[in-house]
Amino acid sequence: MAARCLRLCLAILLPLLCAPAATADEVYRIGAEDDWYPFTALREGKVQGMSADLVRAAFAASNTRVELVPYPYSRCMELTRTGHLAACFNTSPDADIASEFRLPQEPLFSDDILLWARHDNARPVTDLQQLAGRKVAVTIGYEYGTPFDSLADVERVEVRRDLNGFRMLAHQRVAYTAAYRGIAAALFAEHPELAGQFVPVATLHRPQLFVSFSRYHPQAELLLSRFDSGMRALHRDGRYQQIIERWHLPDATPSGDASTLKPILTTTRAQRPWPTPPN
Repeated sequence: MAARCLRLCLAILLPLLCAPAATADEVYRIGAEDDWYPFTALREGKVQGMSADLVRAAFAASNTRVELVPYPYSRCMELTRTGHLAACFNTSPDADIASEFRLPQEPLFSDDILLWARHDNARPVTDLQQLAGRKVAVTIGYEYGTPFDSLADVERVEVRRDLNGFRMLAHQRVAYTAAYRGIAAALFAEHPELAGQFVPVATLHRPQLFVSFSRYHPQAELLLSRFDSGMRALHRDGRYQQIIERWHLPDATPSGDASTLKPILTTTRAQRPWPTPPN
């Protein structure tokens, strides 16, 4: 009888003991890109930006304490992929990202990825094949949408920061640079010497940006669930929109140019261009 009771107790307790521990006082480390302002960047010793505010608010809404730890994007994603971090943001997922990471249901935000040229040498790009043999500055580790990322004949020049891509373009070391609209706007505001030098000649992609969660970190699945729950709460009570509006970004596209940019690829939440493997 005693042996049967012991086996019953073990059957009940073992799943609880093996489950990821979570307490109200535990602080979870989430990787944050360190140089992508105004979305996420290390400024004045603190991770700041629109998506950083969204991530903090989402976890706070689900009563989860997190610490945002700044890393270069490629390093952040590698630490998350290998399970040293529970998650990293901001990610524009493709099929490879979806297979290597857990992705939540709730995105952070969307923005246009634009192809920029020098103002004095700008011609509309209506077909990606026009980029064959041309040098395009891209940031290490970034995704720019499947059509561009899979283009074989373009010469990609990798840079550490978006700012470096624009500087290379200014000095005619590349023909184009790829950068998000919001990032370009912030760079032009912070570096007035760049303002007016560049115009967008194509929209490469309008991705949704996500937090990518590890497939190997012991608490990643729990944190993904809490993040989704918190984001839904932010949408329900209006705090999501308040954060977006607080970070209202100036339009990086010169007046009159936005309507001429034909999107090469757009993504909606209901039609993601990658398969969704089980988390």
